[in-house]
Amino acid sequence: MTQFIEVGIDLGTTNSCIAKCEGAHIRIFTNNEQMNVTPSAVRLLKSGRIIVGQRAYTAISVDPDNIAIEFKRWMGQKSTASFPVAARTMSAEELSAEVLKSLCENAQRQSGSEIRAAAVTVPAAFGALQCEATARAARLAGLEESPLLQEPIAAAIAYGATPGYKDQRWLVFDLGGGTLDVAIVSTRNGRLTVLEHRGNNLLGGKDIDRKIAEEFLLPALAKDFLLPDPTKQPDDYKRLLRRLAAKAEEAKIELSTGTKVIINLVDLGEDTAGTPLEGEVQLSRTQLERTMQSLVDECLRLTKDAINGARLAAADLDRILLVGGPTQSPLIRKALVEQISKHVDYSLDPMTVVARGAALFAASIERVATTKAPAPPGKLQVQLAFESVSSSLQCPVSGRVEHGDAARAHEIKIDSEDGFWTSGWMALNDELFDVTAALQEGKLTRYWIYARDKTGQLLDIEPGEFSIRHGLVVSAPPLPHTISVEITGANGKPILEPVFTRSTPLPSKQVKKYRASHTLAPNEPGGALIIKLWEGEEFSDPEANVWVGKMLITSEDIKRTIPEGSEIELLISIDASRHITVDAFVPHLNHHFTDHVYVPQRDEQDYTHLARTVGSELDTHNERLGELEKRISPDGDGSGHEEIQELRKEIETLSQEQPPAGTSGDAGDPDKDKRIVEQSRRIRIKISQLEKNAGVEHEKTAFATEIENAVANATRVVGRYGSGLEKKELEILKRDLERAVQKDDERGLQKINAAVDALRWRVLFKQDWFWKEVFESMQQPDCSYLNDTEAKRWIDKGNAAVKQGDGEGLRESVRQLWKLQTPTQAQAEQEKALRSGLSKF
Repeated sequence: MTQFIEVGIDLGTTNSCIAKCEGAHIRIFTNNEQMNVTPSAVRLLKSGRIIVGQRAYTAISVDPDNIAIEFKRWMGQKSTASFPVAARTMSAEELSAEVLKSLCENAQRQSGSEIRAAAVTVPAAFGALQCEATARAARLAGLEESPLLQEPIAAAIAYGATPGYKDQRWLVFDLGGGTLDVAIVSTRNGRLTVLEHRGNNLLGGKDIDRKIAEEFLLPALAKDFLLPDPTKQPDDYKRLLRRLAAKAEEAKIELSTGTKVIINLVDLGEDTAGTPLEGEVQLSRTQLERTMQSLVDECLRLTKDAINGARLAAADLDRILLVGGPTQSPLIRKALVEQISKHVDYSLDPMTVVARGAALFAASIERVATTKAPAPPGKLQVQLAFESVSSSLQCPVSGRVEHGDAARAHEIKIDSEDGFWTSGWMALNDELFDVTAALQEGKLTRYWIYARDKTGQLLDIEPGEFSIRHGLVVSAPPLPHTISVEITGANGKPILEPVFTRSTPLPSKQVKKYRASHTLAPNEPGGALIIKLWEGEEFSDPEANVWVGKMLITSEDIKRTIPEGSEIELLISIDASRHITVDAFVPHLNHHFTDHVYVPQRDEQDYTHLARTVGSELDTHNERLGELEKRISPDGDGSGHEEIQELRKEIETLSQEQPPAGTSGDAGDPDKDKRIVEQSRRIRIKISQLEKNAGVEHEKTAFATEIENAVANATRVVGRYGSGLEKKELEILKRDLERAVQKDDERGLQKINAAVDALRWRVLFKQDWFWKEVFESMQQPDCSYLNDTEAKRWIDKGNAAVKQGDGEGLRESVRQLWKLQTPTQAQAEQEKALRSGLSKF
């Protein structure tokens, strides 16, 4: 059985592809429709049967409600696709797993061998959560091993397998259906090294399709039909837009070669009056290019940023490698030629080049799970040492022969499979040998191993073959975004301390020392030291970055108190597939705490929820801009004023796109929700940069908001239900709070905030009605548990306690149900808002 993975998969937003390295050739496996690529589309039937690929995608016109597409964009978030006909929802990981299963089934049927491992590609711009979600999808699909490979690197590997591409600099322009990656790579000395990268996970061909539908097709239909209102009838509107986007994609593809196309608007359903929708729209290439221009401009901006980031000029590039279906657009090619370089290379199929490169990469990755069985009795065992990929046409190979109970070998010979090279018979020296094997340029060469004794009798030897590929040797892939630990700064405010900076070669490890920011005692209710990781470059404003995950040292994990200021040593590891683990060593306890910082569902972002809370964040943005405007330009002009006005326009546009706060999550568009949240985050980053340039400190932190809310909630609860002593205690805390604010005592504020919150809960826990309300809420259909059987047992006990008036029995039932609950989005957001358990060492 092969010791190498050999299979590569391009898991795309719109299309996916699977390839295998078979000797000197790369084999692309076709699907049932004899296509090299399979649409990343999943359809569920009433029977529960799952259909993947072309048959699923073409059914959009007749059954759009039960088809999921573009789910790669949801990876690493809690959004799901609903399939009403089957009464089922599926996450992006589950949907991606179905695509992976379909690809592997096609490959297994055509190759006759089971696919248990594959290199899976991801956009270079993917974050840690998205990479974790992709790895989880691969596991769900039954892949035992699935090393992740950045898509631009995969494409460069494929081009590097062709002759004459040494010692060059390439720009890999990878525009797919849903994402854009731009990478500057070097092939100096036969090593493939990524010099710089830029990307956007929400920019791709599907955005062009959507714009065509919104700017041309919807207005054409609106002239003659009553179309659904996107705010009042969101489901009907989304259904129509999906059908029109499919029509737009067909037209866009035709306009890659033609100058005009007639779009037949049929099979679109009915309007709100019940009239069948139908019509024709003529679209010219000129109109299409006008629609695409803003997307092309953004592509060029990111491309120029990547070139500048690599400290190069466009003239320093030897090639622009085109990857992805949308790069077949004449407008995109023309823009790259005119503004970047005339040396545009699309000699390899842009739809399959990533899968080809992934297969070449996989052929050099040895299976971790493969255990080398001992040689059968009577067979020699040879232990080989060689590089599976060589940039030179001469590759050293050495080995040691283990005889066991087999006849003793006297000589070894190695022949290439096609006979172009042989080592000749080599005498063993203390059972060892070494030779320099010749390779064929740009190919994978298989070699056969022979052994014979002193009489010339051939002996059985295991393994009897090995392979070496000539091509670019891939350097360690770079980390696309900085990974930081959140710590409590000297002023008590949260800041980020980078652990792995952007472009760090992977894998990597770092040891960092911190101190406990507060005391943690054993069995302290809800007590924990939280270690929080973020991804991004805004170190002074953690929430402007992307949440990665956390590790908790809870009060239940310890037997002795961890005093404030105790040393905590972190060993943080990140592998080439961006899996992160944290080991926290507390010398005071002489104990290690180890965990993965990412837990599926717990740490994933709920963009549907977040998009409906963006309104308050936009208000904060406007407040910050107002303060900034006064500081840098009291008269309304001067440096920075134009940037502020531009940001105000962006905020206004975004506020119109934001879904109403009461909108059902089911009616949302996960892709649109994510775009809204990410755009708000980008605005926040720009404001932070302007404040930094102007020397303005943003005072309104998340912690300040937390204190305000805590005091308001406590005042309401204690004022109505508290005893006289409890009301007096709250008044004392409020006075202490005022003094802490006047002194700017951040640590004192934190202690008061905790005391106010504890007082509110103490009052609530005394109220029987509170426990009954909590118990009723825990019986609602949307309340999920880790163990449904155990949860039902405690619900039954709780109902019995209510009937019997057993208050303590009801309390115990609620406490046990709390332990069984899965984390909600609110809990996840609360955990993020908790102050870090670390401070600077």
